[in-house]
Amino acid sequence: MRSVIPVLLAGVLALSPAIPTAASSHDKGKEKNDSEQVVAKPFHPAVMKGKVHGTTKLRASVQDDLHLAVKISNEAIKAKVGEAVPSDRTVTNPYVSGTDLSGVDEKINKFVMVYVLDEDDEIVDFKQIELKKSDIQKEEWNLVWEDEFNGESINEEKWNFVQGGGGYGNNEWQNYTNREKNARVEDGSLVIEAHKENFGGNDYTSAKLTTQNKGDWTYGRYEIKAKLPKGQGMWPAIWMMPTDYELYSDWPATGEIDIMELLGHDPDTVYGTLHYGKPWKNTGESYDLPVGDFSDEYHTFTLDWEPGEFRWYVDGILYAKQNDWFTKNENEAAAYTYPAPFDRDFFLQLNLAVGGNWPGYPDESTNFPNKMLVDYVKVYELDGDYREAGERPVTEETVEDLREPVDGDYVYNGQFDTDLEYWDFQPFEPSDLFGGAGDVTVVDGEANVTISDPGDQPYAIQFVQPNVPLENGERYKLSFDARSSGDRGMVVNVSGPEQGFARYLSDKNVALSSNNETFSYEFEMENGTDPHSRIEFNMGQSSDLPVWIDNVSLVKLPKDPNASKKVLPTGNYIYNGTFDQGDDRMVFWNVDQDGKAKASASVGEAIPSREMTIDIKKSNELEDVRLSQDNLNVEEGVYVLTFDAKADEARSIGVRLTDKARSQEYVRDENISITEEMSSYQVMIDMKETDSKTVFEFLLGGSSRSSVTIDNVEMKRVAPPVTIEGVTKVEAEDFQSMSGVQIGEDGKSVGWIDEGDWMQYAVDVKKEGNYTVRYQVASGRDGANVTLLSKAGNVYDGTREMGEILVEEADQLTSIDVPQTGGWGTWKTVTNTIYLEKGLQTLQVNAANLNIDWLFFSPEQTDTETVVRNGDFSDGLTNWGSWWGDQWSGTAEGEITHEDGQMKIVVSKTGEQSYSPQVFQENLFLEEGQTYKVSFDAKATVAKDINLVIGEPLTSDPWFIPFMETKKVSIGEEIETHLFTFQMDQATSANGKIVFEVGKIDGVATPSTIVLDNVEIVPVTTR
Repeated sequence: MRSVIPVLLAGVLALSPAIPTAASSHDKGKEKNDSEQVVAKPFHPAVMKGKVHGTTKLRASVQDDLHLAVKISNEAIKAKVGEAVPSDRTVTNPYVSGTDLSGVDEKINKFVMVYVLDEDDEIVDFKQIELKKSDIQKEEWNLVWEDEFNGESINEEKWNFVQGGGGYGNNEWQNYTNREKNARVEDGSLVIEAHKENFGGNDYTSAKLTTQNKGDWTYGRYEIKAKLPKGQGMWPAIWMMPTDYELYSDWPATGEIDIMELLGHDPDTVYGTLHYGKPWKNTGESYDLPVGDFSDEYHTFTLDWEPGEFRWYVDGILYAKQNDWFTKNENEAAAYTYPAPFDRDFFLQLNLAVGGNWPGYPDESTNFPNKMLVDYVKVYELDGDYREAGERPVTEETVEDLREPVDGDYVYNGQFDTDLEYWDFQPFEPSDLFGGAGDVTVVDGEANVTISDPGDQPYAIQFVQPNVPLENGERYKLSFDARSSGDRGMVVNVSGPEQGFARYLSDKNVALSSNNETFSYEFEMENGTDPHSRIEFNMGQSSDLPVWIDNVSLVKLPKDPNASKKVLPTGNYIYNGTFDQGDDRMVFWNVDQDGKAKASASVGEAIPSREMTIDIKKSNELEDVRLSQDNLNVEEGVYVLTFDAKADEARSIGVRLTDKARSQEYVRDENISITEEMSSYQVMIDMKETDSKTVFEFLLGGSSRSSVTIDNVEMKRVAPPVTIEGVTKVEAEDFQSMSGVQIGEDGKSVGWIDEGDWMQYAVDVKKEGNYTVRYQVASGRDGANVTLLSKAGNVYDGTREMGEILVEEADQLTSIDVPQTGGWGTWKTVTNTIYLEKGLQTLQVNAANLNIDWLFFSPEQTDTETVVRNGDFSDGLTNWGSWWGDQWSGTAEGEITHEDGQMKIVVSKTGEQSYSPQVFQENLFLEEGQTYKVSFDAKATVAKDINLVIGEPLTSDPWFIPFMETKKVSIGEEIETHLFTFQMDQATSANGKIVFEVGKIDGVATPSTIVLDNVEIVPVTTR
């Protein structure tokens, strides 16, 4: 036990603003207890001017096991020894003695409480200081933009109108207009007025104004004097968004600055918030008006924005500071360099929304019309230099509710020592939703699942642990012990219930027996960080035998510093080729120097100068100065390297790919001539080896006293072209190159497509002519459009360089406007035509304001042509597949062969279900509203029934959408033609599937050899 040193302690001390002197704890002899920390001597912090404008600083010393914190206020602050330190955003904790403290002034925010805290952030001592003008470094702001709304109308040289409805991502109910009814100047104020009226498909109207491209600023002071509305569902906002929206990817990686938001049902509280990420995070603070609410009179809302810091004020009172944020593009390997995304131009926005996810919706108590009044908007810039951003205070992205592991294990109560705490059984309502019934208890330290009805799905009996945190990029090991009373199966996975039940660990079929066994699976968290993933044990459908589970564990595996780099989602093998990521914007890059060579590297801070510059001071050979990346997982194949480069004088540089020891050169090109002008270069790379630890190098030596600048480095594998011959489906995510888009979370669509974004595809057209092109698209916004351009040649064979196809350069072009489909996940098919030349070419899709799933090309044809490919089996079994069951449906035995121009299905044993076994063809294009004729020839060596099924397979429940009723067909021993018709009543699909089920039909298992021929699905009417 440590000895207790006497200390000056305090009870409650409340000072009035009139007290001009410092106050501190002063009662002698009071102690917390023998084990608590204490101050060794009286606490006397000193105050003085800070180094940076508008700051003060404090000097104080405390014991090594204590630390300082400070709070800023507009009034005297209460404090009490033993209490927890305040945690609002006017508190700096910890505070480092002698560092600048911002947000203070001599008139309003002049009270500073200095705390001494223990390791639990409890107050050990404190002293309050009232600042004087001489304690604060001078600060001046210069007015650079204003609108006092003294004219007769809104000044459209300063303001834009946002118009339209659509919910704006928050399920808002208003339609924004530019009508004077909704936005006008009146009595020296801007009036934004919401009305309850039907307009443009919405039940309310209002207005939203922005300064985009008319007032855009990086840093500054923003002061807005406004009177706010109140009422359930009203949502006024004063906020900022980036002018160059795409610089750091889409929202929330773009960043969003909320100067003021108010929820109409709580009219005495405003919020100041930052949005950033990915994963998305928002941090902020609220301010409560001491008297009345914000609809009573005008109040001033101020934001100070500097590099690495934001400060929020109401009527001059500081209520929040922030300096910790991050942002990351999901297509990149690392976060952007702090203080991104808040290091570039943003513009102002003023709006009054009606309803939304956060404020709720108007009710009978809400008055209309309802308005927001703005007296003035003023923007200032600092007179002098802004503060330095410095390093981000927190270096790791965290999730607020990420629960900590216990002794390294992310599973809580995995040995069932505390009964079923942290575990859920049948986590759905009702518990027999999928036909399963059972119970779980803990017996002798094991979880024992008993099953009275296994249900009709594997997850009909489900035992899970929710809220398991998984971090992007980390590798994990799941292990557990399990047994049954006999042979049976179980499916285990780790999923994301808030992410559409995405599988982080894919479904694992576990074969159980009466012997207790340990099972373990390793996986990498490739999705975004998810604090609410879950471990699933699925025991339904296959058996009613009980299951015992024990010793469930999930641990994080150590990272391998020499692990191969994964290819980025864009297909780029080079990390941080834009030199804007990591602490110094040079993360992943190495500057290597051999022998007596001398060189240094730097990256500029300003956005236009974020380029890698290598200053070579001494060098003799080309390869003795290298800019490199290692551990590239490069496989044999053709690649294209593109980059921008310049030198202080014309010279040659080289490119090399080697093994890790640099003992074997795979590729070398030392004759790349660069000039004094920044230009783009392209190098074709023919990799003859596969090496998961390939080293990529720019060779920059051989020229003393020279400087080389490099930017926008990409190396992408060039996939072989898709052959367009007959009907051809192209998945949107299988682009050869792209700009600005993102692959959806399902991995099967492309979204976040804005104006100027594009995807390119390599195609080899076997027959020239007009083609019908169908797109599966979704949109929650008006004004969408999809444009398809073609251009002869492709980077694959070097007949075209990488880069966008401009409209004026295209050989062919077709374009179609797309109305709102009803939401970003509501898919519709739109159709157009394009003429395609024969041969290799590049297709480019521009699809602004759309999500796109696939493209479907088909030669212009008559309605008599079949949807089925190779239905006469003239090309063997091409386009056809088979499935022979599993432990759930029973395993069938046999084979499919091609004989005499027909398919033969030899079934020596059926499974337990009609669909085990089956033969099928996928990716059929079937249009909504179309009537189809289905026909095929068939016979069997032993007469039997089979099922014909046509529909669309899904990857989650309900697993299959039927397009027609299942047809039971009796197959005789003589060849016979069978004919059906159906109307396609479902949404148009390019994922149609025809299935011949030849397993156990109506409980009867008949081994036989079935012959199929001339399978056709032919449209018989037009839509």
